[in-house]
Amino acid sequence: GELQPQGPGLLLTMAGLLALKAWLEGQPFFFIGSASAAGACDCSYRGRQTEGAPEPLLRVEDEGALVFPDYPGNNLFNTIGNLLEHPRIALLFVDFVQQSTLLLQGRARLAGPDAAWPTAPRTIAVAVQAVQRSPVAGVPHLVLKD
Repeated sequence: GELQPQGPGLLLTMAGLLALKAWLEGQPFFFIGSASAAGACDCSYRGRQTEGAPEPLLRVEDEGALVFPDYPGNNLFNTIGNLLEHPRIALLFVDFVQQSTLLLQGRARLAGPDAAWPTAPRTIAVAVQAVQRSPVAGVPHLVLKD
């Protein structure tokens, strides 16, 4: 459905998530934000696996849902622990070409393994509730190296 503006930036409709599917799935990384039930916040980087066969960063499932892998990290389980207590999640993407950010907010749930990510023990499914693009002056140009 249609979303209402919530602060600066352009708030897109949920159909806008499908319009962004190719762009989102083509990104090399994003930042994930979560918080515990007590409000302790955590932010971490999520990028493509660089070992073995190439795997997608995420998959847009429909106009209001996406899924991404949860690979073993530092074994502190801050993000997973937070999501188990408090399923609110934020995913921040940087658009280096348009000099803007794209913020997706929603509710997360832990899901099982997925064939798209054979090395990930689990995935995180997100029911996206808000999609907001905001201009950011001075974002540097990013050149990815193979």
